[in-house]
Amino acid sequence: MMLWNGVGQVANIAQLAGVDAYGLITMIVEAARTVRRNRRTCQLLARRVKMIGDLLRQLESTQLMQHTETRNPVEQLEETLRHTYVLIRSCQDGSYLYSCFMGGKQADQLHQVQNEITFYLQLFPLVGFVDTSRTWARLLHTADPLGTEGTMDELHAVHHSEHNNRKLRTEALKVTQLEDLETPCTKSKEEQKASQVMNMEELVNLIGVGKGVELPYFSFSQILAATDNLSLQNLLGNGGFGCIYKGKLPDGLDIAIKRHSTSSHQGLSEFRAEIEVIPNLRHKNIILLLGFCVQGKEKILVYEYMSNNSLAAIISDESKRKLLNWSKRIQIIKGIADGLVYLHLHSQMCIVHRDLKASNVLLDPEMNVKISDFGLAKKIAPDAIVQDRVYGTYGYADPEYVATGMISQKADVYSFGVVVLEIICGKMSRSYMVKAKKSSSLGSLPDHARKYRKRPRKLVDPLLRASKSERAQIAECVKVALLCVHCRPECRPNMSEVVAMLCSVGSGRSSPAYCCH
Repeated sequence: MMLWNGVGQVANIAQLAGVDAYGLITMIVEAARTVRRNRRTCQLLARRVKMIGDLLRQLESTQLMQHTETRNPVEQLEETLRHTYVLIRSCQDGSYLYSCFMGGKQADQLHQVQNEITFYLQLFPLVGFVDTSRTWARLLHTADPLGTEGTMDELHAVHHSEHNNRKLRTEALKVTQLEDLETPCTKSKEEQKASQVMNMEELVNLIGVGKGVELPYFSFSQILAATDNLSLQNLLGNGGFGCIYKGKLPDGLDIAIKRHSTSSHQGLSEFRAEIEVIPNLRHKNIILLLGFCVQGKEKILVYEYMSNNSLAAIISDESKRKLLNWSKRIQIIKGIADGLVYLHLHSQMCIVHRDLKASNVLLDPEMNVKISDFGLAKKIAPDAIVQDRVYGTYGYADPEYVATGMISQKADVYSFGVVVLEIICGKMSRSYMVKAKKSSSLGSLPDHARKYRKRPRKLVDPLLRASKSERAQIAECVKVALLCVHCRPECRPNMSEVVAMLCSVGSGRSSPAYCCH
C-alpha cells in the first residue's frame, strides 16, 4: 500500500462522489484514449460504458427512473463507474516500477470491473423490456375495443420505445460477444462457462427480489461442502421442486438444502416467489430462509433445519403418530393458525399461501410449527378477492377457487380445516380420495367429516388416547374445522376468528359464536 501511495493514486474515488453516471462515462471514454498500459482492455471498457450511457438515456425516456427498483442499480452502477475511471487513469502510468509492482493487481481489478460492466450491459435492456411489457399489458387491459385516440397514441409511443430497446439489446449482445472474442482468455473452460451466465445473485437483488432484506448468497461450492457433495446419506426427501438435503455450515449450524430439479414442473417463478416472500416474514411459525444459490442451472434454497421433518411424515408413520398426544396435536393446530394470521394480517401485505398442506408444515425438536414452501404464495390486498390461475394440491385446495379461479385468504382457511381434520383423524387427506359407492365423483376428507359432525368421536385417531376433557376439546376442534371447510367461502371464518375459537378450547370459556357473513 505504501508503494501504491508512493507511485501516486491518480484519482480518489471519494472525490468522484458528486459526479453522476453520464459525467463518469464521459470521463472514462476520454481517459481511455491516452492509456499506456492495458490499452485494449481499457478501450473495450470505454466502448461498453458508452453503450451503457445509451441504454440509460433510453430508460430516462420512460417512467422507470421513478421506481426504486431502477434507481438502486443505477446508483450501484455509478460506484462501478468510479472504480473503472480510477483504474483506467492508473493505466496512464507507464513507468517500469509501476509495471513490476502493480501490473498483476491492476489486471485483476480490470477484469473484475469488466465483468461488472458486462453485467449492467445485460441488465438494463432487461429492465427496459420488463417495463415495456408491463405498459403493453396495462394499455391493452384498459383500452376499449375500438381504442381511443389517446390510447392509440400511447400504444404507438410504446411500440417505438420497444423498437429502440430491441435495437439496443441486439447491439449490446453483439458487442459483448464480439469483444469477448477479441480479449485474450486465460481462464479455464469452467470459468469461461460460468462467466457467460448472468450473475443471478446480483440480478435478484437489483431488480427487487427480497426487497427490504439482505438475503445471503451461497456459492455452489459452499452447498457441496455443507452436504458432502449432495450425498445420498444427506437426502431428506423430494417433492415438486426437487430434492431436499440436510447440510451443516462451517459454524456447525444444521441447514436444509432444497435443490431445484431441471425436470421439475416448478420453475423460476416459484423460486423467485420464495426468495421474494419469505425473507420479509418474521414469525415464530414461518420457516426461516437463510439464503440461496444460483449458479449455471443450479437453483438452490437454504433453510433452517427442522429435525422432526413434516407433519405429513408423522401422520403417515404409525410409530411416530402414536407419540403425538392431544396436547402436542392442539399445539400444532394453534401454531398453524397463528402463522396464517400473521400472513393474512400482520405481514407487509396479505399473503395467501395457496398450498398449505401437512407436508408443508414442518416441526422443530419441540414440535413447534414452521409453515414452509411459499413458491405459490400470492400477495393481495386485505380482504380482497382476485382472479388468478389455479394452483395448489388436490384435496387441500379450496373447491370454489378450483372451480372459479377466485382467490382470497379464505382459500387458506379451507386448507387449514383439512389439515386440522388430518391431525384429528390420523389419516392423510389422500386416503379419502377414493371413488364413492354409486358415484363417479371422488370423495374427500371434509365430506367424510361432515357425516360424523354429530358423532365426532368416530373421527378420532384410534391411536389417540384422549381423556374425557380432551375428547370435549377434540369435538370443539372438529366444529372449527368444519366451519373452515364450508363449501361457501363467505361462510368460513377468517383466521383471526379461528384463533379466537381455538383459544377458548380447553380454557373453560364458551367458544365465540360464529355465523356466516
